Amino acid sequence: MKEPTVSGPRNSIASYWSDIPLTLFDHLEGVVGSLTSSHQQVALVLESVRIEDHVQESPGDFGRPPYSRKPIARALVAKAVLNIPTTKDLVERLVIDVRLRRICGFTHGVPSESSFSRAVSEFALGGLADAAHEAAVRDIFGQIIFHHGAIDASSIPAREHTVKKDKPAPVEPKKPGRQKGQGFRESRKVPSPQERQLTQSLEQMLGELPRVCDHGVKIGPQGYTIHWRGYKAHAHVGEGGVPLAFVTTSASVHDSLVAIPLLKLTKGRILALFYALMDKGYAGNPIARAADELGHVAIVPPKAVRGGAPASELTPDRQRRYDHRTVVERFFSDLKDNHGGNHLFVKGGPKVQSHLMYGVLAIFGLSVFRL
Repeated sequence: MKEPTVSGPRNSIASYWSDIPLTLFDHLEGVVGSLTSSHQQVALVLESVRIEDHVQESPGDFGRPPYSRKPIARALVAKAVLNIPTTKDLVERLVIDVRLRRICGFTHGVPSESSFSRAVSEFALGGLADAAHEAAVRDIFGQIIFHHGAIDASSIPAREHTVKKDKPAPVEPKKPGRQKGQGFRESRKVPSPQERQLTQSLEQMLGELPRVCDHGVKIGPQGYTIHWRGYKAHAHVGEGGVPLAFVTTSASVHDSLVAIPLLKLTKGRILALFYALMDKGYAGNPIARAADELGHVAIVPPKAVRGGAPASELTPDRQRRYDHRTVVERFFSDLKDNHGGNHLFVKGGPKVQSHLMYGVLAIFGLSVFRL
């Protein structure tokens, strides 16, 4: 096991991975011939995430033996690396591109589009991409300290109908204060969802997050209102653009409700993280308390009080650290523009999470070799 280091991921990983591209490309070129830059990127990502190690093959009871799921899983990661829009396009690319086909591990032909679709459903229900990402983060960064980690959320429009919500029963308004015959404990304020998260386990927090398609609303960077139908992606990204944790929820879920789960997910995967950077939407005492309990310093710009004095500014030293928060914005831009985030053709929370996670694996693998 590698010794813990406080030098950050850039200096710690660079020497470890420096010889891998050369030896990997020499081996592959000896087998499949010369590689283009896109082939090299696919090979590097597949080598770093090793998704096939988490695939459980199904023997099949009747009929024709099923295709091996391991090369299909590798092909789905390659699809995200190359930003191939649909499964049909992926199958056609594999048929004509012998180098990509061999890198993914296909030796006896390419499965049909329907075979890929069945595998996609199996992988989504089994959480394959999530397991591969968690294992890769622990294996490569498990003994490394990150100085900064940025948390943010982004809209994910979807092509599906929203789930109808039951209308709440009308509630009669109550008079303020303690009601007659009501004890002191019963009159106390009900804890907020964030306050409840402080006493919940990680599984309980993630289990309470809605993951169905619905409508989302947010204020854009220019101050105008943005509406979309679909989901919302939440990410915790370390310095160097390394995605450390990723969660998909319904579009209506507030960003702040996923901050504590992301912090706890990251805590179990790396050695330590010093500063957690979040925008004003994450302001609140529960998040700051959770970060402090996990050994982080939460840096969140203060919010202005309605009808009160303007919000105070961050101190110069904290502002310099807060400037590192743009790494999570670049992550979402990269995910949407270059790794499948804008090509969402699947339906349902598990499949959406799985589809986006292949893009997260692509960014993770590429970021490792950029450090």
